[in-house]
Amino acid sequence: MSQHHKNGWTSEHLLRPQGTNLYAAQQRERLRQMANEVQALLHEYKSALENIRFEGDKPMEAKVRAFRATRPMAALEKHLRDAVNAAGKIDASYNRFYVELPVKREARAKAKALQKANKAGTQNTQGIQAVNTAASLHGISAGFAENPNGNGAGTPQDQPPATFLDFLKEA
Repeated sequence: MSQHHKNGWTSEHLLRPQGTNLYAAQQRERLRQMANEVQALLHEYKSALENIRFEGDKPMEAKVRAFRATRPMAALEKHLRDAVNAAGKIDASYNRFYVELPVKREARAKAKALQKANKAGTQNTQGIQAVNTAASLHGISAGFAENPNGNGAGTPQDQPPATFLDFLKEA
């Protein structure tokens, strides 16, 4: 990582805050200028080639020959434009994998811990709640004496509150 280049970029420069952004911007500008130069030269070269005619040329043959002769230069321009786009992705890629990833992992770990705590709390709460509900139902049902006329509307009796074990014994 401590490789030194005279008046150039090193990986240490890229690891500094906004280092990849500055490098990508510089490279994009340099590549864009090169692509623009190649494009201008390509159009000029193609025009000059189209004007060269040979004896026996058919009507569009000079244009076709110029098109085919300039394809490598057109490919060079296309690749330079692709390089401009690729240079624009340098900073985004660095941010995604080295800046945002730890933040996302931390948030995911917190969410997982919270979910685990909620799940453990829900299980304990539901277990206690089930015991309390069963005991209170048993207490309510045992607390009413049967009405002599059989309609189920009894009066509360003075009995100690029933527990869950009492409920299980009766079942």
